[in-house]
Amino acid sequence: MQRYRAALDTVGACAAAAIAGLALIVPVDTGCAADSSALQMTLLSVTVPRATAAGVIVAVLAAVCVRMFGSRTAWGAATVATLILVTDHLVPTPSVTMATANFVDSIAAGVLLGAAGAAALEYRPPAIGYLLGGLIGVTVGDHIETIAAEQGTLSLLERAFVDLPPVWVTVPTMGLLAVCWVLCPRAGAASYPTALNLPFAPVLAAAVVVTTIDIVSERLTTGTSDAAVIVAGTLAVLAAAVISALLLPERDGTLTLLAVALAATGSAIAIAAQAHWKLAPILSVLTLGLATGLRRAAPVVAAVAIVGLGVFALLVPGARHDDSWSALIGSCAIAALAGYSFGAVTTRGTAGTVLAIGLLFIPTAVLTLEFRGCEAFPLHPNRAVESGDRAAWMAIALGAGCLAAIIALRRLRPERVEQDVEQDQ
Repeated sequence: MQRYRAALDTVGACAAAAIAGLALIVPVDTGCAADSSALQMTLLSVTVPRATAAGVIVAVLAAVCVRMFGSRTAWGAATVATLILVTDHLVPTPSVTMATANFVDSIAAGVLLGAAGAAALEYRPPAIGYLLGGLIGVTVGDHIETIAAEQGTLSLLERAFVDLPPVWVTVPTMGLLAVCWVLCPRAGAASYPTALNLPFAPVLAAAVVVTTIDIVSERLTTGTSDAAVIVAGTLAVLAAAVISALLLPERDGTLTLLAVALAATGSAIAIAAQAHWKLAPILSVLTLGLATGLRRAAPVVAAVAIVGLGVFALLVPGARHDDSWSALIGSCAIAALAGYSFGAVTTRGTAGTVLAIGLLFIPTAVLTLEFRGCEAFPLHPNRAVESGDRAAWMAIALGAGCLAAIIALRRLRPERVEQDVEQDQ
């Protein structure tokens, strides 16, 4: 019976993380449909990044708070959050209420991501399912969003995922989480008997890095040509990532730093419109990378490889702007590194892993340098190459800074602490 419950928890955690990711990456609607009004487009362009940022912070807060009441409460909270997502997508939302719907969607997705993480990261099989589901949510959501925006047409797959997360996937997930909730054995409260004893440092860490990334992303646009502004934005994001890493216990900040570097480099590479069949190799190498990271951990090597991918994005413009083999190679490489990074680093607390996954859903400053909204790319080839180079340089700088921070963190936090954590696992 225990084996079957572990399998059920693993599938439930994977589905929950994937659904939460799809809701966070594109809340309710992309706004790129032909019948989207100017008001709707304005509301979405302003509120979507902020709603996603709020959802990530809520995810970390939920992960911290839910652990106080045990796994059963965590599965119950995840079930309720999924019910809210289903309701939000089934109830018609006029354009004047789209901003509110986006925030409701993101907050519910944040609770789902945090609560499912609190339940799944208790032991290894569901933890692996949770990590895989979160990474799949990022990959599939970003792919569907890019194709729909650039081609302006909807294939069979795009129609199936026209509303993210699709209701036909969310409803079964809600039922699965409800079963996990019912079958989860009752247990006493966790090791935090009062709210005063809750570890709120991860929440502060999330607020620092998420807010900084969101502000910098809003300030930088495709028209930003002042190098000083870009450098200042890069340093701000890097400083926030380092502060957040120091706020997290022991070496948990390593995964946060890797996530910041991955998000930046991924935005510089994997933004090209990919044919749907290419999702298969991308998801395959992602899974392989996760399995490799679980077997042999080397986070510094992962950080070095991320910087190398940034150089690849700079030297091979085709990896950023077209549906070419170089774009597929870059996409597969970043997917493999994402899987490896999350498999290689085991955080001491649940909130550290939830924060790192959440950072992959936030629009980065690197992405805003190349963002083109609902218009096909490129309208202005010369400007496109220039913006792509700026984005690649910013990704390289962030990757190198995070690499240096990871090395410094390993020196500041004793090695024996990491060994103790691995033994406890």
